[in-house]
Amino acid sequence: LYTNMTPAGALRGFGIPQLAWAYESHTDMIARALKLDPVAFRRLNLLRDGRPHASGTILRDAPLEEVLDRLCERLNWGAPFDRGTGAARRGRGLAIALKAAISPTTSVSMINVSADGSVTLYVGTVDMGQGSDTGMAQIVGEALNIPAEKVRVVPRDTDVTPYDMGTLGSRSLFHMGNATRIAAEEVRSKIAALASEVGEPEGSNMPIGELFKKKYGMLAGNIIGTGTYKPDYTPAEHETGQSTNITPFWMIGGAGVEVEVDTETGHLRILKLVNVIDCGTPINPRIVETQISGASLMQLGFTMFEKMHLDAGQVTNASLADYKIPGFFDVPEMMVNEAVDAYQHNAPFGAKGAGESATLCVSPAVANAIDDAIGVRLMELPLTPEAVLRALRSKAGAPLEEEA
Repeated sequence: LYTNMTPAGALRGFGIPQLAWAYESHTDMIARALKLDPVAFRRLNLLRDGRPHASGTILRDAPLEEVLDRLCERLNWGAPFDRGTGAARRGRGLAIALKAAISPTTSVSMINVSADGSVTLYVGTVDMGQGSDTGMAQIVGEALNIPAEKVRVVPRDTDVTPYDMGTLGSRSLFHMGNATRIAAEEVRSKIAALASEVGEPEGSNMPIGELFKKKYGMLAGNIIGTGTYKPDYTPAEHETGQSTNITPFWMIGGAGVEVEVDTETGHLRILKLVNVIDCGTPINPRIVETQISGASLMQLGFTMFEKMHLDAGQVTNASLADYKIPGFFDVPEMMVNEAVDAYQHNAPFGAKGAGESATLCVSPAVANAIDDAIGVRLMELPLTPEAVLRALRSKAGAPLEEEA
């Protein structure tokens, strides 16, 4: 099918923020129609571990309830809430969602230990700022009982580094991390075998360089370990969409916001933005925190400002003068970014990716908060002041010509 729209491709969360926008907005609408608290309504219908997902896959290591609990704590949901006065009205809202990791995919890792004890890691994962090099080095360091700073990660080059399906879909820490853990375990077993071969007792802590000297009579030699990881996967049936194993892990995210709406202008101010995710056990908590922050602010841009305007295939707002992204003063006055205490049992050291989880729920949480504040339901993004003001006038029954 040929269209005159712009080219499109996968983007952080690819598809799930749009889906969560629909079903988490709808969830609040149902709760309000039934005169139920939105949190209480979600608790009644929450998918819990051990229950089948819509695909038929049993949910495992997916702490939706823990994420919801933490959101409520951070928002102080059960306490009285200041609704504002005059033209400034306040509201709050939240949303939770889950996303399946892409499957099937394959990752290959290789570790080279030189005679001087230096360790080099070869992986195809591209570190574009998400901290994957640090995470992989930490996995090697943990497995080989050496400082992560001693691990050199080779810059990506397909002539040198082994195969990886791609750096996308929050898959790298889980897939390449598992491959790297397997490679490190092979290295560890080979070091133990070398120690045994040269007569060292089991459990010897002789430096690797000394082991090579005893073996070769000089500081020479290498130990190579490789690891390949491809998780089990059962493709969905074409007619029913059912599968007993649709994904190797689930990403869980939740967002909660407090907003202030100026009912005279439609302008919206985010007073508080809370993002809570499940990424198993964070390997590097500081990196996870910044990943959550970046993901949520990226989605906040799509929620509040960003829209591409097209005219006969031409983008009419093709510069940052007209295509608005969040600026410094658009950052919420208070931001909370955290991961719940969890463990992914089939992951390297219990950890899984964090790159997308905080994108899933920002949009519906903001829309739900607007509805809570001024009683209007916005059905399209972005949630601009014009959209808010028009919804308010429509609710009041203002003539269309007054909306210009």
